[in-house]
Amino acid sequence: MFTWIRTHKLAVVFILLVLVAGWYFFGRKPTVVYDEYTVKKGDINETLELSGKVSAEKSASLKFLAGGLITYLGPKEGDTVKKWQTLASIDTRQVQKTLEQKLNLYKSQLNTFDDVKDGYKDEIESKEIDDTVRRVLERNQFSLENSVKDVEYLDLTLKLSRISSPMSGVLVQSPITTAGVQVTPTDAWIVVDPSTLYLSADLDETDLRRVSIGQKVIVSLDAYPELDLHSTITSISYSPKETTTGTTYEVKISLSQDDMKNLRLGLNGTAAIVLSEKAGVVTLPSSAISNEGGRSFVYIKSDNKYIEKDVQTGIENGGVIEIIGGVSEGDHVYAQK
Repeated sequence: MFTWIRTHKLAVVFILLVLVAGWYFFGRKPTVVYDEYTVKKGDINETLELSGKVSAEKSASLKFLAGGLITYLGPKEGDTVKKWQTLASIDTRQVQKTLEQKLNLYKSQLNTFDDVKDGYKDEIESKEIDDTVRRVLERNQFSLENSVKDVEYLDLTLKLSRISSPMSGVLVQSPITTAGVQVTPTDAWIVVDPSTLYLSADLDETDLRRVSIGQKVIVSLDAYPELDLHSTITSISYSPKETTTGTTYEVKISLSQDDMKNLRLGLNGTAAIVLSEKAGVVTLPSSAISNEGGRSFVYIKSDNKYIEKDVQTGIENGGVIEIIGGVSEGDHVYAQK
């Protein structure tokens, strides 16, 4: 009997321990932890962010009218070039020989032209030319003109056997690295004037009314995330572009000459267009604001209790939000972690 009583007591103790543990783990309210923030005054702006790419106002893609063997190759890719500097030329020996042949034919045709005119000198001077004579003279004239055009065409072909840069700039693309190889009509040399670089961004039609020429822009390039470039909008295109997301318009954002050394054609970046700016306003980090049921509020501390207090907010940017009403500069507010 003593053993039974002892066993019964142990069972009761075990049950009590289970009940206490259950209350501790399941009935006990969790402790709420709050972060503390101080309301401060500062500057804030509202921005519209657009994706963009570095382009150039002045660039040229140069190709040979026909393919051929490269006999001269000038600047290399990445080199600075001057206006009208020769970039490359193709073999002209065959064209040169053909031109010499056409020049001889032209001289021969010119003599024939003069002979025919001399043969009909009397008719020409008397201005009594019948249809037969007129046709002979016209054929004579046409033959001479065609001979002249042959020479002009070959002379043009010789000139087109050399490509030259129409501007000073940088050779950003060269299809070959050495002379003595064949090129095709699709091979291109690309020259860019680096002083005309700008950021090209696409603006959705729904945001068109919010943006205008002259607005401030902060440009951030993917290649230089630590570098902010301050600029303005220089133009907004009138013709739209149809994209998979809808209708957009090109926005051109100028880039300072001081920043050109860091820029390359095709760099991707982000343009933050400043829609509005406010200085010396009351602000809080966005994480300090709680939102529920369409209202914004913070917690204030009173007698060791945290009480909700509604606030009115304004513009938000970069993790900072403007506080229009509800709290003042220097107040301490809290937000649940």
